[in-house]
Amino acid sequence: MAKHKNNTPEKPALLEPNEALFQAVSLCRKAGALTMGFDAVEDACVKGKAWLVMVASDASAKTMQRLNYAVGDLVDVITMPLTQDRLADISRKPVAIYAVTDRNLAKLCFDRLTACGAIQTEEDMSE
Repeated sequence: MAKHKNNTPEKPALLEPNEALFQAVSLCRKAGALTMGFDAVEDACVKGKAWLVMVASDASAKTMQRLNYAVGDLVDVITMPLTQDRLADISRKPVAIYAVTDRNLAKLCFDRLTACGAIQTEEDMSE
């Protein structure tokens, strides 16, 4: 009888946290659950469609201030460790503000942001 080789595929290497976040945002875009740009994100938040708002790391302080004033009390606003240039592959142009409109994909992005260290937990703050 012939010996059979084990044809199970090898497990892929774990991704770097920033790359995993990039892939999660890309998945949101492909699923049609990503809103991009200040006005569109603000509109999605006001209508109650946005679950999570993410901002590129190189967004201006004025943009952050305007965003927190407009939607800071409606939805979580989190700064990503990714730049506008890195995210331009997803948005086809430099965009600083993104909103995720699907609950499960927002949780995926939130988990990836936590893995990147973009979200401070109470335990981290007490140390």
